[in-house]
Amino acid sequence: MAAAKVIDAIRGLERERFRAMVDGDGPSLDMLLSDHVIYVHTNGKRETKQQFIDAITAGRRRYRQIEIQSQDVLPVGRETCVVSGRALIEMEAKSGALLFPIAYTAIQAQEDGHWRLLAWQATRCALE
Repeated sequence: MAAAKVIDAIRGLERERFRAMVDGDGPSLDMLLSDHVIYVHTNGKRETKQQFIDAITAGRRRYRQIEIQSQDVLPVGRETCVVSGRALIEMEAKSGALLFPIAYTAIQAQEDGHWRLLAWQATRCALE
């Protein structure tokens, strides 16, 4: 039963983080991401927490929508969960809207009693 609650909580945090990315909500992202997060985008660009948040809040990276298509959450011990999933990303670019599917792996870990994103790596997938 405890594992089911953790899985539900992690799913909620993932939705909350995606919503904060779309909304450009820097304070929420600050709470949801570990200070030590390693964030690797689909293009291979690696960012720190501050670089990631700054790009979103400054409008250099604009997410229009993030739609979770599938998501598996695997608790690993009491303080870590590995999330693997697929999502459809819609971003605003200078040339217009970009729409592409991704496969991703995220690691959520307990820090001072709070779950925070510790690592993210995404790969752009072919449109099916």
